[in-house]
Amino acid sequence: MRTFIAIEVQEEMRQYLQEVQQQAMALCKSGNWTPEQNFHLTMHFLGEIDAEDTEDAAQAIWEAARGQRPFSIRLSETGFFARGQNGVFWAGIEKSKPLERLFFRLEQALERNGFAKEKKGLTAHITLGRQVVPKGSFRQVQEQITLEKREIPVTGLVLMESVRRGPKLIYRPIWRCALGKDDNEK
Repeated sequence: MRTFIAIEVQEEMRQYLQEVQQQAMALCKSGNWTPEQNFHLTMHFLGEIDAEDTEDAAQAIWEAARGQRPFSIRLSETGFFARGQNGVFWAGIEKSKPLERLFFRLEQALERNGFAKEKKGLTAHITLGRQVVPKGSFRQVQEQITLEKREIPVTGLVLMESVRRGPKLIYRPIWRCALGKDDNEK
């Protein structure tokens, strides 16, 4: 199963990000736009793991989350990871010490539980579209989009499975863990 660990985005913020996404859609020729229900912040991409490895991943998430209090992060700007003529369009997250601490704790716990560390570190963003082709330049799209610096509450981590159903990706929660609690269920 293809898995990742994420911070979920609440409904109100997902709706706002969809408005931002729609601004971008009007400025682009094409793109594989992320469905609103799939908006999230990836903390660690695990990739293909066996079903029995989900217990180890859940243990690592619990270890990272139990000593971390809930906090908030804030949107920063939109951007692209350019890949030739197309790119990944995203909403960025401001630097945050609590987020960096949670990422570090998660990486340490994953390593203790037999998983490899994230090679690239944390580039905090929410993907709004892939294979996006702007009508003009990537810079022009960014300059024409307004992104309010809204707060996103971070109250937990979730182990997600990515399932392909035809052309669509469906993200299915396997296990959720609240921050700062010792009584999470696996």
